[in-house]
Amino acid sequence: MSDQDPLPGEVSPTTGQAPGGSGRVAAVTGANGYVGTFICEGLSGAGFSVRRLIRRPEPGTLDQAYDIESGCSPDALNDVDVLVHCAYDFTVRSRTEVWRTNVLGTRSLLDKAVASGVTRTIVVSSMSAYPGTHQIYGRSKLATELDAFARGMTVIRPGLVYGPGWGGMAGTLRKLVALPVVPVVGGHSHQFTLHENDLRAAIATLATAPSVPRRPLGLAHPEPVAFAELLHQIARATGGHAPRLVSLPWPPVYWSMRLAELASLPLPVRADSMLGLVKPALCVPNAEDVRALGIDVRPFTLEPTS
Repeated sequence: MSDQDPLPGEVSPTTGQAPGGSGRVAAVTGANGYVGTFICEGLSGAGFSVRRLIRRPEPGTLDQAYDIESGCSPDALNDVDVLVHCAYDFTVRSRTEVWRTNVLGTRSLLDKAVASGVTRTIVVSSMSAYPGTHQIYGRSKLATELDAFARGMTVIRPGLVYGPGWGGMAGTLRKLVALPVVPVVGGHSHQFTLHENDLRAAIATLATAPSVPRRPLGLAHPEPVAFAELLHQIARATGGHAPRLVSLPWPPVYWSMRLAELASLPLPVRADSMLGLVKPALCVPNAEDVRALGIDVRPFTLEPTS
């Protein structure tokens, strides 16, 4: 199979209908998270019935119970056309725990998708998953990408997702710029960004495209945003004063955070996540493949928040 061979049971990118006009079902893990919510909305807008695979299913819905470590019921993926795997357990921190929970748990789900005859599986990786990363999170995502490609699946690497929902890392940065003095590590670093609306549209396209390249697809605008500029724009959009940034060397901050985690002290950001801000990816992978699919990602822009 070439890296752009059509998938069995392909759907039309224009009509969005499966062969024979039958209804289509998409299952989403991590569906009630910040990113998962927009993925569900994008799939629903593309005409899919969305089955959320979450820890606490709501009665009277299509929800199914799912935990990344213990898995889901044998019939959770029955009749599913598209599976989007977005779940990740951030409560585990050591490499051993991360591999047991997230890497092996994901591998089990991917095998279940193959056994259930799911037509297309989209694995949500991260821009932190680049070769040479020192992040445990990034390394675990790279391992999962290999498992996905070995099974002929699709991998996406979203950038920093932002927008009026203010969740995830963008929400954390919004809280950070509200401080009188903002400590900045990796002040000369950058991020690649992805608007919430562009994420919705991209998922709809990836779920319905006749074929998808078998390479990591970076979902982010290719122009990097300097970290300091990112903070200033967030402050302006939320009506705050220009943040007073104080640069700090990242190694002592990182190791102080690691010690705090070992002592079970609460932190606003995980040490491993801070490492991702300090040492980001150098570029958006395979951006030309994303454009060829008709996916557009806007430059970083923030509308004022009322």
